[in-house]
Amino acid sequence: MKYDVAIVGAGPGGSTCAYVLAKKGVRVLLIDSRKEVGYPVQCAEFVPVQLSYEFPEFFPEETIAQKVKDMVHYTPWGEIVSMYSEGFILHREKWDKGIAKLAEKEGAHLRTKTKFIGFEGKYLILKDLNKREVFKVKADIVVGADGARSLVAKLTGEHTKEFLITAQYTLKLKKPLNDLLIFFRDYIPGGYGWIFPKQELANVGVGVDLSYGVNVVEVLNKFVKEVKDFVEPEPIYGRTGGFIPGEGIKNPFRGNVLLVGDAGGFCHPITGGGIANAVITGSIAARAILEGDLEEFEEEALDTLGPSINRAAQKRKKLMKEWDNLEWRIPRTWIAFEEYYK
Repeated sequence: MKYDVAIVGAGPGGSTCAYVLAKKGVRVLLIDSRKEVGYPVQCAEFVPVQLSYEFPEFFPEETIAQKVKDMVHYTPWGEIVSMYSEGFILHREKWDKGIAKLAEKEGAHLRTKTKFIGFEGKYLILKDLNKREVFKVKADIVVGADGARSLVAKLTGEHTKEFLITAQYTLKLKKPLNDLLIFFRDYIPGGYGWIFPKQELANVGVGVDLSYGVNVVEVLNKFVKEVKDFVEPEPIYGRTGGFIPGEGIKNPFRGNVLLVGDAGGFCHPITGGGIANAVITGSIAARAILEGDLEEFEEEALDTLGPSINRAAQKRKKLMKEWDNLEWRIPRTWIAFEEYYK
């Protein structure tokens, strides 16, 4: 089997790249080890409204759980800070699947339950998880879109080694909520807690820095008790969690291999925002491939996202590892405060 481009990972970054390429007639293979694209959901599901302007076809009504307007921050010292943050809470399982289906409709070859194992020259070694058979596919260009702990990145050079870890429950709201809620607490080290509304339900989660050695589920349970005025602690309608790259961008151009989304470290290492960046880098990679200038991918991706991500990575390394004096530290490391930009 021979393809122009093989894409490892059918999340937002990989599927966007496949979609843009397939529309132009490129022979694309899009693989994912999961049985079904979109499952399991591993994030809080928020995307900024600006993303819908570039790809309106990605946002059919059935994929949107709720629109939100502001992000409201609750500090340990009693200050409440609000910032404009219009966007959507998604049904990620439907949203991800929808983008992959768009790519398929344009001609991309989607294979689920297909695991990337490694490289052999220009060949990708893959395993069919249904038949438990190993086979090879030849591709001129490879796009690594296989998430925070990317095997494509690991096998081709620099890769993320420091992560934040998240845990999240889906709970019932006690009253309607139109904003994103963010909570900074001393018991959520190197991260924060959140409540993101989905109509009568909400994603309630925490993200912590792995280096602190805390049990993220224990932290989440403590957080749920604290925010009982907002949500019902029981029943739990869903549980999820995942890893967030904590080091910044990782050399996304590697000869005939391009890394997009979390695989390339294109995730804000303080806020954890990565869905929009995955779509953006997936589309940038596709344009560079279509133009026949792969180096252009790195240049445009770094110009577009590098300043914000690298600033956050430097601040995390310098300031977030010492989780004391939160009143001094948080304003210098969080985007809602003027001190962040100084």
